[in-house]
Amino acid sequence: MLAIVAFGGGVAFAGDADKSSNDPNFGSRTDRPDGSSTLTVGRRLPTEWETKIGTDVSLAAQPSTLPSENFATGTLGDRSTGSVWSSINMPGFQPLGFDKTSLEARLDGGKDEGKVGATMSRTVPLGENLSMTWQNGYSVTQTLAQTTPESLPLVANAPASVMGTITQPTQARTLDQTLKFNVAPWGTTFSADASSSTADNQWHNKLSIEQTVAGPLKITTSVEDPGSAVPIKSITAGFKKVW
Repeated sequence: MLAIVAFGGGVAFAGDADKSSNDPNFGSRTDRPDGSSTLTVGRRLPTEWETKIGTDVSLAAQPSTLPSENFATGTLGDRSTGSVWSSINMPGFQPLGFDKTSLEARLDGGKDEGKVGATMSRTVPLGENLSMTWQNGYSVTQTLAQTTPESLPLVANAPASVMGTITQPTQARTLDQTLKFNVAPWGTTFSADASSSTADNQWHNKLSIEQTVAGPLKITTSVEDPGSAVPIKSITAGFKKVW
């Protein structure tokens, strides 16, 4: 299966490059060709380790006044979603051989789920222009109870079976291991990823190459589950400009 090729660009504002490093506020916005956009705003906390809190908002494209055009583009209603998150970056656990540890918690309103995770990594230089990064991640995702409405007219004092179906909360634990090779002169990063989740109790492999084309423009090619009956292939391109 071949995923849709996506091209997107964005303009970052209140970012790190155009303000003093002491500024606790940061943010960015990415506008897509279909009229939708993503927005991130956050704040750094004055702690010993790098600590951030923020929110990610996905803004749906504005619907057209022509119903036929909305149907063709899939813009049938307001599908804007958002999530809040926090993260902490700290030194790694030296006895285990890692030099960086990251902790993150996220609550996604669009998916009605919460997620907490930890990532430990170590970067080793392999000569003047080549480096290798070994990364291990572990996360727990907890979905919230959801009610799916039935295709029936609303009836006062109707039983729950008529009003909708209640989906019970579930929990999934994911283990992820990634090995990256960064070739600095070429602007190329080769990645090999293996992940397993209790959601399906299977290992999934992913190979990807990220290439810097010019300035902030990058192209990423990836293949998930190579060698399987239905591998997932994708090519994405994007850039971010800081003003």
